[in-house]
Amino acid sequence: MYPNRYYCSVLMECRKALEKLNVFTVFFFKKQFSMLLEELQVHGNRMEAAIQDKADLHRYHSEAKVVHDELKVLNMNKEELEAQIAEMQLTVSKGEELEHLHKQKIQLSHEINMQQEELFELTEYLSLPNDCALHSVFFEEEEE
Repeated sequence: MYPNRYYCSVLMECRKALEKLNVFTVFFFKKQFSMLLEELQVHGNRMEAAIQDKADLHRYHSEAKVVHDELKVLNMNKEELEAQIAEMQLTVSKGEELEHLHKQKIQLSHEINMQQEELFELTEYLSLPNDCALHSVFFEEEEE
């Protein structure tokens, strides 16, 4: 079989075989004719498949367009979600930063309270009259 045989060339070969048909060539004709019919069947199947592919081409194109549009929408949704995730991650990191700063504030306010208590204790200690100072003042008055 030639690589580029057409349907018509196979039919022409069938016609030639029918012209040469006689009583002596019946056995050879049966084999040759069955091979030619199979070849015709193959060509017919190929033509039907090509016709169906051409008919389906428009449907495939429209389906591909719909899928492409859906893909665009999904990509846009993906980008929006990625932006939202980045915003949420930023919020979480700021929340952690805020929590850390709040802990520092509590620690510093605790230290301030401790310092104020120490200051209060020191001012109380200094404001109490010293017995020695009173004693010396008392004795100075008596000596005079």
